[in-house]
Amino acid sequence: MGDVVWAQVRSRAGRLLERPVRELGQERLEEHDPVWEPERYQGRRAIATWWRLGDSTRHAGCATLGALEAARSLEFDPQVVIFAAWPVRLNWAGSTVSYVPDFFARLQDGSGRLLVCRPSRPGSRWAERLELVQAAGRQAGWQVRVYEAAPDSVITGNIKLLSRWRHARLYDADAAQVLHRVFARPQPLLAGVETSGLPELPTVAKALHLIWSRSLLVDWTKPFVPARSLVWSPEGVC
Repeated sequence: MGDVVWAQVRSRAGRLLERPVRELGQERLEEHDPVWEPERYQGRRAIATWWRLGDSTRHAGCATLGALEAARSLEFDPQVVIFAAWPVRLNWAGSTVSYVPDFFARLQDGSGRLLVCRPSRPGSRWAERLELVQAAGRQAGWQVRVYEAAPDSVITGNIKLLSRWRHARLYDADAAQVLHRVFARPQPLLAGVETSGLPELPTVAKALHLIWSRSLLVDWTKPFVPARSLVWSPEGVC
């Protein structure tokens, strides 16, 4: 096994290209199409679904429920600008053994991050794959993160619930201005919307989007209930 990691990516025209991973340090892999997709067949225990990014028309593939949870965590991470699923296949020079990391993310500072999901039952191959990904990260200058599915927790549940309102189309600057004034004093979401004077149903969705983006604040360590959970504006916004 060689020390050099090779990478396979798709060109803009869709052709598979191979090159040393160190040459991809500046490549915008978040814009590349997948090099792999999970096989679909009857009885397959893992799921295959697509996560729609909130401020983009792009979708990221998730091969398992753990990967779906990881996609939500990437979407919620304020450091992450955009991410893509399976845009690169890695292998050691001279080896036919390869591995496709779950996600590649572009961060606010311009750096890249590989994110891989730890299997629920890691076998001997997991250590080899992780070593390969970490070597690729060093050679290309990318961060490497391992996502471990969290046990059911309040924060994870809140992220799952509020992710329904992540889409950028829900943002309304005029409504946001009114809501920031309303929630200058902490109060339950529905009570604040009622006093805003804005149409109730669309305004609730817009407020939930502001909570997801943390333009309005809640206590994420407590279960979020619109009728009871306190919501407030960050200090100095109003």
